[in-house]
Parts: sequence; C-alpha cells; structure tokens
Amino acid sequence: MLSPYLFTRYVRPLLFALVQSRIGCNIGGLFVNNFSYADDMFLLAPSWYALQELIRILEHWWIKLKISCNTKKTVCMIFKPKKKDRVITEHFPPFTLNGCILSFVTQFKYLGHVISNTLNDDNDIR
Repeated sequence: MLSPYLFTRYVRPLLFALVQSRIGCNIGGLFVNNFSYADDMFLLAPSWYALQELIRILEHWWIKLKISCNTKKTVCMIFKPKKKDRVITEHFPPFTLNGCILSFVTQFKYLGHVISNTLNDDNDIR
C-alpha cells in the first residue's frame, strides 16, 4: 500500500519538472503529459519532438534521483488522428532513452488495461 505513495513522494521533483515543461496534450481543457502510479509512468505528447523532450527531462531527473529505467519494458505508441488528412508521416525516428532505442508498438498493457493505437477497447474487453 505504501509503494504508490513513496514513489510519488520520491519522484515529486521529476513529476513537477514534467508539468512545468508545459509540453503535453489538452484533454477536455486539462493539460496532461504524464500519468504515474506506483512505479509505472505513461507520457503523453502531441508530437515526436515533444515526446523526445519529455524523455530528455526524465533522463535528467533519473540521473539526479539515482533511479533506473527498464528500457526493455519501455515502449512508444503513436495514435493516428481520426482525420486522415492530418497524418503527416507514417514513419518516425526512434526515441532514445539513456542511449537505448525504444520499441514502437501498436498496443500495450498499462495497469491491467490494453491500450491500442486504434483507439478502440475491443482487446481490453477481451
């Protein structure tokens, strides 16, 4: 029960730096760039460059706080816009975290829920 509390207390400067960066998405009028629970973190950004900048902030604070990240479990996903005319490119440069190239996926499991880049919940329901 203490794990989520201790994690957020320990990484508070990191979470504050992410929020202060003003990089993120507007969801229903609310500015959002990360979801964190226990030792899981989910970053949200409107562009490739914005996400790489959030990752750079993470790297800085992980070094400062002496936290490690399992880059084998860290993945990236791109949500395609519903309006096809807004698609700029289908291919993006790889993201890097501590010198490791991160994998792109079309779906992953976060806190027991399947998140898919198709924006439907069929796999989560199954």
